[in-house]
Amino acid sequence: MRYLKNDHFARRRFLHGAGGSVMALPWLESVAADRRPDHQKQPSLRFASFYSPMGFVRDHFFPTDESEDFLSMPTLSPLKKVGDKVTLITGLSRVNVRGVDVHNQCSSCYLSSADPHAPLKSVYPMDRTLDHLIADQVSHRTPIRSLELNCNTFKDLKESIYLDNISWYGPEHVATSIKDPREVYQILFRTGKADKGITDLVLQDASNFQKDLNHHDRGKLDEYITSVREIERQIEKLNIYYKTHDKADVPEPGDAPMTRGEYIRLMGRMLVLAFQGDLTHVATFMLAPERWGTPQHYHELNFTKSHHGLTHAQSQDRVKKMLVQVDHFYVELFAEVLEQLDSINEGDGTLLDHSMITLGSGLGDGEHHTMNELPIIVAGSANGKIKTGRILRCPENTPLANLWLSQARLMGADLKTFADSTGPLKGLLS
Repeated sequence: MRYLKNDHFARRRFLHGAGGSVMALPWLESVAADRRPDHQKQPSLRFASFYSPMGFVRDHFFPTDESEDFLSMPTLSPLKKVGDKVTLITGLSRVNVRGVDVHNQCSSCYLSSADPHAPLKSVYPMDRTLDHLIADQVSHRTPIRSLELNCNTFKDLKESIYLDNISWYGPEHVATSIKDPREVYQILFRTGKADKGITDLVLQDASNFQKDLNHHDRGKLDEYITSVREIERQIEKLNIYYKTHDKADVPEPGDAPMTRGEYIRLMGRMLVLAFQGDLTHVATFMLAPERWGTPQHYHELNFTKSHHGLTHAQSQDRVKKMLVQVDHFYVELFAEVLEQLDSINEGDGTLLDHSMITLGSGLGDGEHHTMNELPIIVAGSANGKIKTGRILRCPENTPLANLWLSQARLMGADLKTFADSTGPLKGLLS
């Protein structure tokens, strides 16, 4: 036990710190035409899910039943530059288990929409999330299986793990998100010779005390060893990848203080580079954690407030105004990522055209904790398969899982159902 405790951080530093500063060039049509087989000459489809906590102020997000001009809504106005490549979806709802914490459900179950009555080992309706079901299908295409990003600057960890992660390998098995831009940089652009003996060392350590573990802890140890093996495979895939791709210097993020906007923009830029360089085709991105007691400093908005606290006082005009500013701020940062993707030419379109990027929240209304009429935006046409530049009005209480099922199928997953879905989302495709 002492051996594991003392050496853990040294090994971790080695895995993240080895190698030089490199970046792959983006998808090149000439290279694809000359070197790729026919079925690979078109750019691959990318998937990303952005999460904004605690819903949005409805009357600034959703247009009236008669209006089709969703870009005129105050919160959605930052999307105007890419408005013809965006779809607003209304009428979606999700599972809500009464009697357990609603916010824990919102984030941790957002991408699973699992059946709460299924025999799952969690008090929440958790299961393997959509991003990992998709990664199961497409990870062979890229050196990095999936990328989990989180713009949570809070140092106090008094809140639960469920509020801080939307990506899960399965019930109670979190895909821990990355919060430090420098760590993201190192994972994406630094490669080195993997320590082939690291898994053997972990196994050797484990054998010293494994016999004393109960069934639950043995399962956790197996999960840890599986994760170590995945890191080794990822490093090896990156090494092979960079042997056949040109390299270019990319400045590593420094340690200078950043504003809230600068921090999220930098993380968004990392995501764009990962998609542009074909380093991964699957990503999740938390703009902020779900309910967090500590006030957040919104530098660009010139105030420090608890987002959760604002949602429960939005009946006050002054508070509602600040909350709308927060909503607009996050949509603006999301729009900047879309604009970057749309500025990168790729094949017959842009990187955004060859992507499927969703922005949503686990709550429809943060004040009353409703899980119907969820705020959902889908950007990108998924290689021309999604009809964009419109509002898709679904019948009231259409399962959110219908959208997830459709997206899983578009990414190549052969799923008949997903969670509580009743079928693929009608009207989504062109």
